Amino acid sequence: MTTSNLIKAAFLVFSITIITAFKVQQNSGQPKPGKALKIMVISDLNASYGALSYSPDIRTVIDRIKTIKPDIILCGGDMVAGQKASLTETRIDSMWTVFDQTVLKPISDLKIPFGFTLGNHDASPGFVKDRIAAKQFWDKHIGATHLDFADNTHYPFYFSYVSNNVFFVSWDASSAKIKPEVLEWMKVQLKSKAATNAGFRILLGHLPLYAIVADKNKPGEVNENADQSLNFFKDNNIDMYISGHQHAYFPAHKNGVILFNAGCIGNGPRPILGHQEPAKKAYSIIEIPVKTPKNFSFNTFMPENNMPIALGSLPDSVTGFNGCIKRIDIR
Repeated sequence: MTTSNLIKAAFLVFSITIITAFKVQQNSGQPKPGKALKIMVISDLNASYGALSYSPDIRTVIDRIKTIKPDIILCGGDMVAGQKASLTETRIDSMWTVFDQTVLKPISDLKIPFGFTLGNHDASPGFVKDRIAAKQFWDKHIGATHLDFADNTHYPFYFSYVSNNVFFVSWDASSAKIKPEVLEWMKVQLKSKAATNAGFRILLGHLPLYAIVADKNKPGEVNENADQSLNFFKDNNIDMYISGHQHAYFPAHKNGVILFNAGCIGNGPRPILGHQEPAKKAYSIIEIPVKTPKNFSFNTFMPENNMPIALGSLPDSVTGFNGCIKRIDIR
């Protein structure tokens, strides 16, 4: 098969019912006006500790936004390269300044809402300087997010917002432990009128529930109570959890919840556990129809060449130390 035909094959639209609640498809075309909320998902932008520059792939993806024209951009965390005790307040502030210049301002200038969650390199709970700097930066740039907040009382660590028929929650999953007060706040949010009236509910957090790469296949690199958290998602009608941290793209499902592991666009992509394919950087486009939001579609691309990553090129399932998750289209 020629390269041209391979590309065409990767773009073929297919629809698979993976669980009773969802129908998903990998989609290549532009959505019809007013029919879908187009979400661009990026994650793990950072380079080495203390870095004041980004991989060229970051600028490539940011430049591509004008063509993609998403309705909202979600970032799964690790926007800067903190989490090192020797970094000074000045250095940390400088990293956030470079992030603003390279990522946030170009997006804000386009008036595109920017939903984010704080990663371990942004605001790890054990790094007080990082937490203070992150709060100062995001308090100053709250207007630049262009978010329609439902509740920003605890911003930027955890907050909720809405877009079209979708209710979003960003929680503080910058470490493995989720504080009880965050969960209590989430229960209130997800029972609110805005959440219950929404056709779809997305949670955004940095650490995933389950390990999918060898380097992070250990406690501390995933949610410490994965099965319990999954039940919490199910009980509170969360449809999709988008996470980063593992630097590998793997859209999955478990117990009726979509677990969308976003790939990185910064340094250090990692191969999937038990899979022979080389590591790939990735960013994704998720399209959620207004009238039938659970019939969402998605496609994922490599930033360096904009080539699609075919769903079938990923393993059927991934089994880490704390559990197994199946690919989004596999029952």
